[in-house]
Amino acid sequence: MGETLDISRRLCAHGSARAHNLVEVLIPGGEFDLEATFESGQCFRWRRVRAGQYIGVIGRSAIHVQQILPRALTDPLAPPPSGARRGNALLVRVVGGMIPPEAEQAFIRYFDLSRDYPAILRRLRRDAAFARVAPRRAGIHILRQDPFEAIISFIISANNHIPRIRGILERLCARYGEEIRTPFGPVYTFPRPEVLAEARLADLREGCGLGYRDRYVWRTARTIAECSDFASWSEWPTPVLRERLLALEGVGEKVADCILLFGFHRLEVFPVDTWIARAMRELYFPDRMPRLREIHACAVERFGVYAGVAQQYLYAAFRARGRAARLPHEVSTAEEDP
Repeated sequence: MGETLDISRRLCAHGSARAHNLVEVLIPGGEFDLEATFESGQCFRWRRVRAGQYIGVIGRSAIHVQQILPRALTDPLAPPPSGARRGNALLVRVVGGMIPPEAEQAFIRYFDLSRDYPAILRRLRRDAAFARVAPRRAGIHILRQDPFEAIISFIISANNHIPRIRGILERLCARYGEEIRTPFGPVYTFPRPEVLAEARLADLREGCGLGYRDRYVWRTARTIAECSDFASWSEWPTPVLRERLLALEGVGEKVADCILLFGFHRLEVFPVDTWIARAMRELYFPDRMPRLREIHACAVERFGVYAGVAQQYLYAAFRARGRAARLPHEVSTAEEDP
């Protein structure tokens, strides 16, 4: 499906790598939009390094990813050409750490590129109200993130804003993860449960900036570290898994739904935050404020097994509208709760 290339010589010519053992994979991307996906509130540790280029960590691998058009292959570190955000390829490079086995398939899985998102979006757009605000191109995918990372990340996300979440997670990973050296500077793996389980609460609270969430993260890490069947959670039915997540420290209904969708890839789950409540009220309950259970029932009825995908498009549309409305009066760069 893709193409694996030896790019060490090409990258050294750019002065970006020397001793790094790098692997590059070129994967057809279809309508996938890298920026829209990374900026959709579902992940927090991908860092933008240039227009259309991000660096992050998948497992024990440091990854640089760029959305490009085929002609840009002559210079993979150059800014993407005009329109590349809607280009038809992803250039994915391992720039440090471990090279994953079957790298191409690992990246296809992580970005969920084998799923027919254009068909899903066409199905969702049969709903006239949704079609008024949704794009015609299926740019946003639901990433297949590590479940433990998603659990901790969304515990931290509660009553928080995105820049602060990112800062907390970076400090947490720098202190308790493993350093990976890259041409873009050091990055860090996400801490293992058993490592966080041994952390001092004071270090989590003050050193990482977790505040009152220190105990939630510590107890949840300890629970999962001691859980012999954690690897099997991904096989459980969604209602059973939701109940297990709700038993974790710091996990309420909204956080559980975020973990289910973004950590366990349950595409039928519909997390409701401020933006989604606003979207659903405007589109489907214009004359009154619906209750949470009414919003969920409406999402199930209208979006079915792809309610989580619809949620991402609604979030993107209404958050962009809200930011545009605030722009003339903007005094802060803080973003709303994810």
